[in-house]
Amino acid sequence: MKSLIHSLASLKNTVALLVLLLFALAAGTIVESSHGAAAAARAVYGAPWFRGLIAVFALNLISSIVDLWPWGRNRIGYVITHGSMLIILVGALTTELRKVEGVLPIWEGEAANTVLERSGAPTVVLTLPFSVRLEAFEIDYYQGTRRPAQFRSRVWVEDPARADRVAAVIEMNRALSYAGYRFFQSSYRQEPDREMTILSVSRDPGQPIVFFGYCGLVVGLLTVLATRIADRRRGARAAAVAAMAGLALLVGVPARGQSAPTGAEVERLRRLPVQHDGRVMPLDTVAREGVFQVTGRPTLWGLDPLSMALGWAFDPAGWVVQPIVPVDRGLGAAIGLAPETRWAAFRELTTNQQLGALVQSAHAAEAAERPLAPLEKAAQKAEGRLLAMQSFLDHSVFRLAPAAQPGDAWSQPPRLESLADLTRVLDSGIAAHALAPAALETEIRYNRVRPSRIAWQVLALALILSIVAWNAERRLLDLLAGTALFAGFAVMSWGIASRWTVAGRIPASNMYESLLFLAWGVGLFALLATLVLRNRIVILNAAAMSALTMALTDLLPIDPFIHPMPPVLSGTYWLAVHVPIIMVSYSVLALGVVVAHMQIGFELFAPKRRELALKLGDLLYWYIVIGSILLIAGIFTGSMWAAESWGRYWGWDPKEVWSLVAFLAYMAILHARAERLLGSFGVAAWSIVAFQTILMTYLGVNFVLASGLHSYGFGESGVLRSMVAVALGEVAFIGARWLRRSD
Repeated sequence: MKSLIHSLASLKNTVALLVLLLFALAAGTIVESSHGAAAAARAVYGAPWFRGLIAVFALNLISSIVDLWPWGRNRIGYVITHGSMLIILVGALTTELRKVEGVLPIWEGEAANTVLERSGAPTVVLTLPFSVRLEAFEIDYYQGTRRPAQFRSRVWVEDPARADRVAAVIEMNRALSYAGYRFFQSSYRQEPDREMTILSVSRDPGQPIVFFGYCGLVVGLLTVLATRIADRRRGARAAAVAAMAGLALLVGVPARGQSAPTGAEVERLRRLPVQHDGRVMPLDTVAREGVFQVTGRPTLWGLDPLSMALGWAFDPAGWVVQPIVPVDRGLGAAIGLAPETRWAAFRELTTNQQLGALVQSAHAAEAAERPLAPLEKAAQKAEGRLLAMQSFLDHSVFRLAPAAQPGDAWSQPPRLESLADLTRVLDSGIAAHALAPAALETEIRYNRVRPSRIAWQVLALALILSIVAWNAERRLLDLLAGTALFAGFAVMSWGIASRWTVAGRIPASNMYESLLFLAWGVGLFALLATLVLRNRIVILNAAAMSALTMALTDLLPIDPFIHPMPPVLSGTYWLAVHVPIIMVSYSVLALGVVVAHMQIGFELFAPKRRELALKLGDLLYWYIVIGSILLIAGIFTGSMWAAESWGRYWGWDPKEVWSLVAFLAYMAILHARAERLLGSFGVAAWSIVAFQTILMTYLGVNFVLASGLHSYGFGESGVLRSMVAVALGEVAFIGARWLRRSD
């Protein structure tokens, strides 16, 4: 019996099961992308073979706990970790067997207690022992728009058994709990004379069990980490590694014929308050966003964005013939432009009949809910650029006169024919109360400084200094490199703080802002680790990774402007908890992949420096351990956020599935290392492979898969090509080292 348990608990079996699970989960997201969520549930997530695989994994966990007996102090972390995973599986099984969920539609002024299937079919799931009466349904909009900021249901819970009547408010990220049931704001329906709210209803006895397991798993992993640190204290570098681990868990020239005003008058107009995109902002920001939307660049021809935008508004005849709109090469050929055309004029494009036909085709495709063809996507993008410029040409962007009611759309001044008219509006102070002077100056300063650019330039200097310091081994150069790294981190921190002040929320709601946190997390971890380890390698790879990330943030054509958040992201503390944790985990693992490349690079190009390669392998191990703990903590906080917003802690969304795939990949590496299935080179090579799952989680789900709450576009060609190119490059790099090893 003991030998059987030992065989079942084998780490080889654990590694095999982890790999099988991650491949199965990845396959599920591909099936969902191709055939829909229901097909993925039938073929993978709910299939008997997948349930059987999980059961075998649970048996492996139980066997490992038994096999570790007697546990002792050095094994208690493993017992807590494996036991917590069993608790999570028990909770998930309880959810599967006992959870009740559905939707409760209620017309305004009426009461209901019949819960229907989520699909909207008139199938009754259950009848509540009480009724919920909708007193009023409300929608908050971002000011001046019809873009929802929040949905809200004001209800009464009427319980005849308790002779009770309780008032409550249900909105996004604010659920109502009553008699073991939870009610979430899900959707709504509007008719000319009445409104309906649609509430999600859930009763899940498995959720608290799963959350208890979550906490236990993190505690267990930290205990394992502490045990490893205690073991290392017997070595020469033990104290430094221990401190690092603890700290890491803190968590050309323009053509003639157009004019662009300059001078003191333009400088004053930067501060003109304008209602735009759901908030009040200085005209400086509106102009910068407009220039970026039209040209795809922060600036063009060296002109101040405000000067260019004002030129569009007050010299339209001169600007509509200027080639300032970028044109996709394939689109240009399709609409009859010259083969070498990369830029076209507003008038040239708006009068092009082929482009108009492609735009109409794109609209028809969206109405029919079919994927857009590449040319339709390109035409739609061009249309967006033209509409952005049109808003300056017709002055519709200049919403300068506040409405009588707060939150309503502002209007254009009755006369707006020149810069002097804009200046008169500014001097009148008609909207001075709408934007506090301090907030206005902060936003203008943030726009002018452009902290992302300064940060990567300073970090690039830190990288150069760290390379020189590494070769020269001079303490002064080490100090200069560390100072430059700190300066770059300070610039990043100031930029994030300024953006937070301007937006009035944590800047963590889109791709650009997540990249800011990714670079910031790299810098934070590196500074804390450097203060303890005083290791040149840490400074070098941190400067390289953070400089690269900030450079991509600044140079790639990613929209850097602040936009309204969807209701699901509003009014919740989970955004400020989950996003920093998950982004810092990506940062640490990104540092790890840099170290892995350095290790393999030395083995490939400087094989005599074997000792240095082994030191890099040791550092890589700690990066993987710490990054994995932060990653699972990020997954758990995301799961808790989902439970708070939608009433389900796990919904097989591709983003959460790929996060789990990434965690399983790193766990497989750590278990294979413990069993000596992988040596130093194997850990480095497979950590590079595992990081591709992080890239898939961060980019692939958003831009490649056509399903899930985080999907922005199917088969986005640029992102897909880049990911494939990176993967092929990594295979070639690892393969070269493998061939050298074989020789």
